Amino acid sequence: LRELTGQDAAVGAHIETDPAFADAFARIRDLLLLLLPRYQAQGKPYVHVAFGCTGGRHRSVYTAERMAESLRAAGFSPTVRHRNLGSRAADEIERDRK
Repeated sequence: LRELTGQDAAVGAHIETDPAFADAFARIRDLLLLLLPRYQAQGKPYVHVAFGCTGGRHRSVYTAERMAESLRAAGFSPTVRHRNLGSRAADEIERDRK
C-alpha cells in the first residue's frame, strides 16, 4: 500500500479495518456538525480543519476525503487540500530509520 495514497480504495479499506477509526471519525464528524452551523451563524466564512499522519499520504488523505464527503452530505461545501500528497520526503525519512 506504500505506493498508493488515501485516495485509493485499497488504502481506505485497510484504514477502515482499524477498530478505532470508525469511533474517532464519528466523534470528529459529530463535533464538526455541531460547530459548523454555529460558526456560520457568527458570520465566519470558513473554518480550517486539518488531519495529519506520518507521511501525509495515507491516513490523513483518506480521513480528509471521507470527512469532506460527510460534510457535503450534510449540506456544507468543503474544500480539500492535501499538503503532502505528492511528497516522498516522509517515505525517505521512514526508509532511513530502518
